Amino acid sequence: MITLADFDTYPDFPVPGILFYDISPILADPARFATACAALMPARPVDLVVGVDARGFIFAPVVAQRLDVGMSMVRKKGKMPGELLESSAAIEYGASDLVLSPAGIERKRILVIDDVLATGGTARAVAEMLERAGASDVQFAFLLELEGLRGRDALAGHDVHSVVRVPA
Repeated sequence: MITLADFDTYPDFPVPGILFYDISPILADPARFATACAALMPARPVDLVVGVDARGFIFAPVVAQRLDVGMSMVRKKGKMPGELLESSAAIEYGASDLVLSPAGIERKRILVIDDVLATGGTARAVAEMLERAGASDVQFAFLLELEGLRGRDALAGHDVHSVVRVPA
Protein backbone atom coordinates (compact mmCIF):
# COMPACT_ATOMS: atom_id res chain seq x y z
CA MET A 1 0.00 0.00 0.00
CA ILE A 2 1.27 3.47 -0.91
CA THR A 3 0.85 6.09 1.83
CA LEU A 4 1.77 9.72 2.33
CA ALA A 5 4.94 8.55 4.10
CA ASP A 6 6.19 7.21 0.74
CA PHE A 7 6.59 10.77 -0.62
CA ASP A 8 9.33 13.26 0.22
CA THR A 9 8.05 16.82 0.66
CA TYR A 10 9.70 20.14 -0.16
CA PRO A 11 8.13 23.39 1.06
CA ASP A 12 8.13 26.45 -1.19
CA PHE A 13 8.92 24.53 -4.38
CA PRO A 14 8.67 25.47 -7.21
CA VAL A 15 7.34 28.76 -5.82
CA PRO A 16 6.71 30.08 -2.29
CA GLY A 17 3.59 28.65 -0.69
CA ILE A 18 3.64 25.34 -2.58
CA LEU A 19 4.38 22.07 -0.78
CA PHE A 20 5.92 19.76 -3.40
CA TYR A 21 5.30 16.01 -3.05
CA ASP A 22 8.23 14.12 -4.57
CA ILE A 23 7.60 10.63 -6.00
CA SER A 24 11.34 9.78 -6.17
CA PRO A 25 11.26 7.45 -3.13
CA ILE A 26 8.49 5.42 -4.80
CA LEU A 27 10.44 5.19 -8.05
CA ALA A 28 13.65 4.20 -6.26
CA ASP A 29 12.08 1.13 -4.69
CA PRO A 30 10.95 -1.56 -7.17
CA ALA A 31 8.36 -2.99 -4.77
CA ARG A 32 6.84 0.43 -4.04
CA PHE A 33 6.83 1.30 -7.74
CA ALA A 34 5.04 -1.97 -8.57
CA THR A 35 2.54 -1.31 -5.78
CA ALA A 36 1.91 2.22 -7.08
CA CYS A 37 1.31 0.96 -10.64
CA ALA A 38 -1.07 -1.73 -9.38
CA ALA A 39 -2.97 0.88 -7.35
CA LEU A 40 -3.49 2.98 -10.51
CA MET A 41 -5.30 0.18 -12.37
CA PRO A 42 -8.83 1.12 -13.46
CA ALA A 43 -12.01 -0.18 -11.89
CA ARG A 44 -13.68 -0.41 -15.32
CA PRO A 45 -12.38 -1.67 -18.67
CA VAL A 46 -10.39 0.74 -20.84
CA ASP A 47 -9.14 0.68 -24.41
CA LEU A 48 -6.30 3.18 -24.04
CA VAL A 49 -4.17 4.70 -21.28
CA VAL A 50 -3.16 8.36 -21.57
CA GLY A 51 -0.13 9.60 -19.64
CA VAL A 52 0.15 13.29 -18.77
CA ASP A 53 3.50 15.09 -19.20
CA ALA A 54 5.74 14.47 -17.41
CA ARG A 55 5.32 12.23 -14.37
CA GLY A 56 2.22 10.53 -15.75
CA PHE A 57 4.60 9.13 -18.39
CA ILE A 58 6.32 7.08 -15.70
CA PHE A 59 3.24 5.11 -14.65
CA ALA A 60 1.06 5.06 -17.78
CA PRO A 61 3.14 2.67 -19.93
CA VAL A 62 3.38 0.12 -17.11
CA VAL A 63 -0.39 0.23 -16.53
CA ALA A 64 -1.08 0.07 -20.28
CA GLN A 65 1.19 -2.95 -20.65
CA ARG A 66 -0.50 -4.74 -17.74
CA LEU A 67 -3.90 -4.03 -19.32
CA ASP A 68 -2.65 -5.07 -22.78
CA VAL A 69 -3.82 -1.79 -24.31
CA GLY A 70 -2.06 1.06 -26.07
CA MET A 71 -0.88 4.33 -24.63
CA SER A 72 -1.05 7.92 -25.76
CA MET A 73 0.53 11.09 -24.38
CA VAL A 74 -0.55 14.57 -23.41
CA ARG A 75 2.46 16.82 -23.90
CA LYS A 76 3.34 20.42 -23.28
CA LYS A 77 2.87 22.55 -26.38
CA GLY A 78 5.85 22.51 -28.73
CA LYS A 79 6.92 18.97 -27.80
CA MET A 80 4.91 16.94 -30.33
CA PRO A 81 4.43 17.22 -34.14
CA GLY A 82 1.43 16.49 -36.32
CA GLU A 83 -2.30 17.20 -36.10
CA LEU A 84 -2.92 18.12 -32.48
CA LEU A 85 -5.69 19.29 -30.21
CA GLU A 86 -4.69 22.09 -27.84
CA SER A 87 -5.92 23.28 -24.47
CA SER A 88 -4.70 25.70 -21.83
CA ALA A 89 -4.64 24.62 -18.21
CA ALA A 90 -4.65 26.93 -15.20
CA ILE A 91 -2.59 25.12 -12.58
CA GLU A 92 -1.78 25.69 -8.93
CA TYR A 93 1.21 27.95 -9.63
CA GLY A 94 0.78 29.12 -13.22
CA ALA A 95 -0.54 28.00 -16.57
CA SER A 96 0.36 25.37 -19.13
CA ASP A 97 -0.51 24.83 -22.78
CA LEU A 98 -1.11 21.15 -23.55
CA VAL A 99 -1.49 19.11 -26.75
CA LEU A 100 -2.86 15.69 -27.64
CA SER A 101 -2.91 13.75 -30.88
CA PRO A 102 -6.54 12.81 -31.61
CA ALA A 103 -5.45 9.68 -33.53
CA GLY A 104 -6.97 6.54 -32.08
CA ILE A 105 -9.13 8.30 -29.46
CA GLU A 106 -12.58 8.24 -31.08
CA ARG A 107 -15.05 5.84 -29.38
CA LYS A 108 -12.35 4.67 -26.94
CA ARG A 109 -12.66 4.23 -23.17
CA ILE A 110 -9.73 6.17 -21.74
CA LEU A 111 -7.82 6.00 -18.46
CA VAL A 112 -5.81 9.17 -17.82
CA ILE A 113 -2.89 8.81 -15.41
CA ASP A 114 -1.03 11.64 -13.69
CA ASP A 115 0.93 11.86 -10.47
CA VAL A 116 -0.96 14.63 -8.62
CA LEU A 117 -4.48 16.06 -8.66
CA ALA A 118 -4.32 19.59 -7.24
CA THR A 119 -6.65 22.26 -8.67
CA GLY A 120 -7.77 19.99 -11.51
CA GLY A 121 -6.77 22.48 -14.20
CA THR A 122 -4.53 20.09 -16.10
CA ALA A 123 -6.93 17.16 -15.76
CA ARG A 124 -9.90 19.28 -16.90
CA ALA A 125 -7.93 20.42 -19.98
CA VAL A 126 -7.04 16.80 -20.76
CA ALA A 127 -10.67 15.68 -20.38
CA GLU A 128 -11.77 18.47 -22.70
CA MET A 129 -9.28 17.46 -25.41
CA LEU A 130 -10.23 13.77 -25.14
CA GLU A 131 -13.92 14.63 -25.40
CA ARG A 132 -13.25 16.78 -28.49
CA ALA A 133 -11.36 13.81 -29.97
CA GLY A 134 -14.46 11.63 -29.48
CA ALA A 135 -13.54 9.50 -26.45
CA SER A 136 -16.58 7.53 -25.27
CA ASP A 137 -15.52 7.53 -21.61
CA VAL A 138 -12.74 9.24 -19.66
CA GLN A 139 -11.68 8.17 -16.17
CA PHE A 140 -8.74 9.39 -14.10
CA ALA A 141 -6.17 7.84 -11.76
CA PHE A 142 -3.76 9.89 -9.65
CA LEU A 143 -1.06 8.81 -7.26
CA LEU A 144 -1.79 11.75 -4.92
CA GLU A 145 -4.77 14.08 -4.47
CA LEU A 146 -4.58 17.36 -2.55
CA GLU A 147 -8.20 17.50 -1.40
CA GLY A 148 -8.05 21.09 -0.16
CA LEU A 149 -7.49 22.37 -3.71
CA ARG A 150 -10.77 20.76 -4.87
CA GLY A 151 -9.42 19.38 -8.15
CA ARG A 152 -12.04 16.62 -8.09
CA ASP A 153 -14.70 19.32 -8.59
CA ALA A 154 -13.15 20.21 -11.97
CA LEU A 155 -13.71 16.60 -13.07
CA ALA A 156 -17.41 16.33 -12.31
CA GLY A 157 -18.94 13.62 -14.49
CA HIS A 158 -15.73 11.58 -14.60
CA ASP A 159 -14.65 8.73 -12.35
CA VAL A 160 -11.64 9.81 -10.31
CA HIS A 161 -9.43 7.43 -8.33
CA SER A 162 -6.60 8.68 -6.13
CA VAL A 163 -4.22 6.27 -4.41
CA VAL A 164 -3.36 8.70 -1.58
CA ARG A 165 -5.59 11.59 -0.54
CA VAL A 166 -4.22 14.48 1.52
CA PRO A 167 -7.07 16.03 3.54
CA ALA A 168 -7.68 19.78 3.41
